[in-house]
Amino acid sequence: MTRSFPGRAGMLLAASLLAAPPPAPAFGTAGAGASTYTNPLALRLADGSLAESCADPSLLRDRTSSPAVWYMYCTMDPVSRKEREGKGWKFRMMPVYRSVDLVNWYFVRDSFEQRPPGLARPKSGLWAPEPVYQNGSYYLYFTVTDVADRHSPEPGCESDSAIAVATSASPAGPWKPAENLVVPPRRAGAGCNFHWTFDPDVVETEEGDRFLYYGSYGGGLFVQRLSKDGLRVEGDPVRIGAANRYEGAEVVKAGKYWYLFASSTDCCRGPLTGYALFVGRATGPEGPFLDREGNDMAAARVGGTPVLPQNGNRWVGAGHNTVFQDADGQWWTFYHAVDRHQGYFSVEDKLTRRPLLLDRIDWVDGWPLINGGAGPSDSPQRRPAIAAGPAPAAAVPSTPTPPSVPSAPPATPLWTERFERARLDPRWSWIRPHAAGSWSVGHPGLRMSTRQTDLHVDTNDAAVLATGLPEGNLRILARIRLDAPLDCCARPVQGGLVVMRDDDNYVKLVELAHDGLRQVEFGKELAPVERGYPRYGNTVAGTPGEWTWLRLDVRRTGAEERYTAWSMAEGGGWVGGTTWTHRLGGKARLGLVAMGGAGHAVTFGEVRVERLAD
Repeated sequence: MTRSFPGRAGMLLAASLLAAPPPAPAFGTAGAGASTYTNPLALRLADGSLAESCADPSLLRDRTSSPAVWYMYCTMDPVSRKEREGKGWKFRMMPVYRSVDLVNWYFVRDSFEQRPPGLARPKSGLWAPEPVYQNGSYYLYFTVTDVADRHSPEPGCESDSAIAVATSASPAGPWKPAENLVVPPRRAGAGCNFHWTFDPDVVETEEGDRFLYYGSYGGGLFVQRLSKDGLRVEGDPVRIGAANRYEGAEVVKAGKYWYLFASSTDCCRGPLTGYALFVGRATGPEGPFLDREGNDMAAARVGGTPVLPQNGNRWVGAGHNTVFQDADGQWWTFYHAVDRHQGYFSVEDKLTRRPLLLDRIDWVDGWPLINGGAGPSDSPQRRPAIAAGPAPAAAVPSTPTPPSVPSAPPATPLWTERFERARLDPRWSWIRPHAAGSWSVGHPGLRMSTRQTDLHVDTNDAAVLATGLPEGNLRILARIRLDAPLDCCARPVQGGLVVMRDDDNYVKLVELAHDGLRQVEFGKELAPVERGYPRYGNTVAGTPGEWTWLRLDVRRTGAEERYTAWSMAEGGGWVGGTTWTHRLGGKARLGLVAMGGAGHAVTFGEVRVERLAD
């Protein structure tokens, strides 16, 4: 199935597929004397109405104020359903909000009244602001998605993105853009082919060296030294995140390690947004950043430990975060997410609604655990402590009483298939059978050749080896091997599991090889949907190995099921925990697939179905 990258796509599902959600507050309420808050946080505009979106949030504390005053900066986007400019939407140019308690936020100004004419073309986006205090002043780094022609090696292009900076005497602005770019457009080929130079993040070492992180799916994540004046990069860039996998770098020093938080997959597909947050750590700011299993976040078998998996509540697509400590030294993260019940300002205009969320970070064995590992919160949470003096130092990560890390619930085996006999067991039947000679059974299992076929939206020509599933809560496991080189493939070659009602309603957990990247994809498709809404969305699990275990935990609750995905490189540990909700019903079937591009093969060494404990 084709992979999706950041775009602006649809929201709500057809009424025939989604019942009305239970009532939930549009925005959390937390008065000045309250001890708790509830996501999403309220950001109040100048007229008293609420801003409904703060994508790519970034936080800065005013160095001159006591008690503490905090500022929040958001990407260029619409923030209100009622704001218009002419016949179109009003795009606020990186709005800035102020808070004294980190929960209640009030509009200050847009960072710019218009796109900086010397830096950006008239339709350019200004994305992912990164505020920094350095050299006795405030700096605001930001993405320019389409630079002015005088800064471009290929005038007239719309894809020549870059990193710019503006300065101010105050975190509230006004901001004065520097004349030159910090990171200019970077060619990826001839013509208008450029790497994605997005999402700046700045860190400073104890020795006073500064580093700028930038990049995205198109080309990968990089780190490069900043000049002393903060206006340009120096030296050679170092790749720290794989191309086609990560964006939105957020790097913090905690104890002896540097931690890279980065986001993956599509940010903006309404209820099918699978955007997800991962982490790795390094002993220095230039990496390499390794996950909990020791996998490199820049490798072909791409690493990254999930830290904010969607959990089946109202929130999907949580990511692009900023990390900080409160007055008590407790760690927290702000991030954006999508409410699956009201995901868009406008389906027709593909404008995603991404509210601001906040959750606590604890540290267990030197690794961050957000909201106790339970995913984005939607219930009352204890508020951050408010600082009255200087911000605390980055303490050594520790939790006096570590929250319990989720473990696999017990399960009872129902059946196991190793495909060791000369014929398929009668439980299996083909949907669009593979061509003769393109599959076989026997040691080491079922071997299926990949074909140039797919199960994706209106392309439904892939062969599926299917069997019925029992009712109740289940665990489905498969041990697979994808025989394809690590530099594979122009088409997304893949193999693994689907749980399906039909070709257009399923969840899919597969190992995927595409454009030199190997990962485990967890997708969802549904139909019918209202006009303009997406039908397919995806997220990712752990790092595949030579042999990889895939696991789906299926919990049926009323008319809706929760499908939670995990993967494990053989010999390692389970990684994942993200959940798609769906309505496949009690007659859903389990299918095995090998598809995407011809010339490779998938081997199923074992498939197992177990009964999950209630």
